Amino acid sequence: MRKALISLILIIIAGTSAFFGIKFWQSQTLNAQKQEIKKVSHINLVALGDSLTEGVGDTQQLQGYSGRIAQKIRSSYGISVTMENFGKAGDRSDQIQNRLNTQPEFQKALKKANVIVMTVGGNDLQQLLLQNITSKNPQTLTKAVLKGQANYQEKLSKLLRSVRKSNSQAPIFIFGNYNPLYVHFPNREDFNNDVKGFNAINALFSKKDKKVHYVSSFDLTYGQFKTSSQRSQLIKQVESSANTSNAKDATKEMTGVLTGKSSIDNNWISNEDNYHPNNKGYQYMTSQLFKEMKKEQKQWLMKH
Repeated sequence: MRKALISLILIIIAGTSAFFGIKFWQSQTLNAQKQEIKKVSHINLVALGDSLTEGVGDTQQLQGYSGRIAQKIRSSYGISVTMENFGKAGDRSDQIQNRLNTQPEFQKALKKANVIVMTVGGNDLQQLLLQNITSKNPQTLTKAVLKGQANYQEKLSKLLRSVRKSNSQAPIFIFGNYNPLYVHFPNREDFNNDVKGFNAINALFSKKDKKVHYVSSFDLTYGQFKTSSQRSQLIKQVESSANTSNAKDATKEMTGVLTGKSSIDNNWISNEDNYHPNNKGYQYMTSQLFKEMKKEQKQWLMKH
């Protein structure tokens, strides 16, 4: 009886020791993890790309999404942010590449970056549309766009390699584009598909590299035309307009939109040119970007 009692006591002591040993180990591990994931106190953010990065259409002079995301990071995480903007209106992917190749300050900024954000592809697609604007039908235009996609993919791949040559560690957040033609040609689904095709190329690189992340801005296509009834009403309005009553007028209207000289409003798009985002549109882009950055904050916010 006595031996059984002693054995029971020993078992209880051993079990208690094991329990507290495990708890102590878990506590030590947790403390070690907390030490490893402390926030940085400062980040260098570099934005590069076209007019969307430059901030064309932003009447608050915040450099579009670029200045807004810097503000959002400061207010959300309580850290300082240095933001350098290398966006230039009108630039295609190859022109961004050329600036990167020839501007030492651009290269220097990228080397110091903790986060890299970019908009690219919109002007590549715009060029294709303008070159093929007199196509006889949507199918012919789409064929030309599909052919141009392969060329764009090659150029974007080269640009991303150059960015990575300057900085191999910083996460890259790459935006997709939207369809500014929608409010003028809401019944032309091929335009939406053309934009989606280019966006798919941008998104493709996020699947190849764990530190490249895709940010969608396609909802800017629709702006206030969210519901099917709103879209139907817009289609009726456009179809009753004399602006697109024949092929010649339709081509003229399309050219006007692509060059910022048309006049149907989308309340997320600047009414100065009916092409670039307005303040509301840039705020939407910022919220989309911040959502993705928050998901991947271990890559840029935490000390390692």
